[in-house]
Amino acid sequence: MAIQWQTLSAGGNTPGGGPGITATVEIPASTATNTLMPSVTPTGTLAPSFTPTYTVTNTPVPCNWAQFVSDVTIPDNWETGPLDHFTKTWRLRNIGSCTWTSGYSLIFDHGDQMGAPAEQQLTTGTVAPGASIDVSVNLLTPAAAGTYQGYFKLRASDSSIFGIGAGADTAFWVKVKVVTAAINVTQVEAQVTVAPGTSGNATADCPAGTVVVGGGFDGDNNLTPNNYGKVGNGWRAYAKNYSASNKVLRAYAFCLTGVSGTTTQASHDENQAAGAYSGSVAPCPAGSVVSGLGYAIDPAAQWVYRSDMSGGNARTYAKNFSGVVKILRTYAICLAAAGATTVQATNTTTVGAHSTGTVEAACPPGTVVTGAGFALGETLNLVGLSKAPGANAIIAKALNLGGSALGLNAYAVCLAIS
Repeated sequence: MAIQWQTLSAGGNTPGGGPGITATVEIPASTATNTLMPSVTPTGTLAPSFTPTYTVTNTPVPCNWAQFVSDVTIPDNWETGPLDHFTKTWRLRNIGSCTWTSGYSLIFDHGDQMGAPAEQQLTTGTVAPGASIDVSVNLLTPAAAGTYQGYFKLRASDSSIFGIGAGADTAFWVKVKVVTAAINVTQVEAQVTVAPGTSGNATADCPAGTVVVGGGFDGDNNLTPNNYGKVGNGWRAYAKNYSASNKVLRAYAFCLTGVSGTTTQASHDENQAAGAYSGSVAPCPAGSVVSGLGYAIDPAAQWVYRSDMSGGNARTYAKNFSGVVKILRTYAICLAAAGATTVQATNTTTVGAHSTGTVEAACPPGTVVTGAGFALGETLNLVGLSKAPGANAIIAKALNLGGSALGLNAYAVCLAIS
């Protein structure tokens, strides 16, 4: 069977205006079975494709910008005693576009000042972009127990102030905890400027409620100490300046709290023959113990090479390089307190030729440092003796004037109360 369809005439619409076309289409009969296809309902709409475009903007680096790198000394929440001198050092990196010069300063911004200067020079040289610098400031803990935090920034040579952080305006800080113990020794400092070719002295006084038990000093390589010991409730150091410029002499008093006791100063003079190496020994009276060490010499004629404690006595050894007899005087600072005993701790190092070296002697647990001593090789000149910041120890510093490495010893007199 076939179905025939006839198309309509299309006359008049053929090209050239010819007669219309009649077509007959024959569709053969199909034997296939019609099958319904399932309907498909779209489940989503295709989003048009999107190609993002980016605009790159160059943000200029600020001229003055610092980055905190690390705490070189005194980490946050460092614990120490009241009225303790210490040095805080930060490591900072210059991440700005301008070089830091000698016209830049470290400034105290806010918080607990702890004796910090309002402003001090950042560097005597330069710190180029990308370079780092260690920035130090000398501080003093308050007398009362508690947590103290001081904030600092930098000032550029154009007087603009900057710091760290994303905005270059955040302060960096020092944070310490002042704690009081049953027995504690703090170091108090005083300083004086010594003119060229002259002798000078500085006296550090212990505060009320404390008692001086020993002390030390610090000077330049051209300052020669010749006399230090107890004066009143403080410590006085003398030195002569052999250089052609002003030098700073510092005296340190070691001040004891938490012990009911008193100190006196005993002394002994020894006549020292011309050209001789000899010693002087000062004993403490009965009922007291050696807590500190001192001596007095003629700096133009004598050189002290050892000051220490032995057998409950203070000892000083020196060379008289003059042609006449000289007096070598030893001071023993003597503490009278119930249950008091002292021992001596020591440590040694080697100081290279024509260089300065330091060594630290720590007191054992259960004791506190009260006095400082030293021993020097033949060509060493003592330039510093002090309590180590934040430590129960003594630091000795010496300059080697010779061409060979020599030994430097530090001695710490350590007090225990039973």
